[in-house]
Amino acid sequence: MAWAESRTRVAVGRNVNVSGKLIFHEPIRIEGRFRGEVRSVELVVVGEEGMIEGKVFAPRLLIMGELRGDLVGCERLVLGPRAKVFGNIETQNLIVAEGAYLDGNVRMTRLSAESAVTLD
Repeated sequence: MAWAESRTRVAVGRNVNVSGKLIFHEPIRIEGRFRGEVRSVELVVVGEEGMIEGKVFAPRLLIMGELRGDLVGCERLVLGPRAKVFGNIETQNLIVAEGAYLDGNVRMTRLSAESAVTLD
C-alpha cells in the first residue's frame, strides 16, 4: 500500500534483524525482522517482507507481512491480503482482506482510558 509507505518512516529496514524494545511517537514501518516489544502512539505498518515476533501496543496497525505475538490496545487493525498473524488480538475494529491468515484469538473491545496505549 503506497499510502502507508508515504506516511511512515522505516524503523527496521529490509534484510535487518533487530531485537529489543522499540518506542515511537510517529508513524513507523517494519520492513525487516524485529523480535521484542513495539510501543507506538501512532500507526505501525508491518511491510510485506516484515515480521514482528513479540508484543505490539499500537492504536492503529496495518499488517502486510507477519506478526507472531499479541496485539494489545488497538483501535483499528487491518490485515492485508498476504498478512499472517499467529497470536492474540485485542482491537475495536478488524478489517481482514481476502487471503490473510489468522491463527489465534480475537477479542473485540471498547477501549477505555486505562487500556489506551502508553509509551511506558
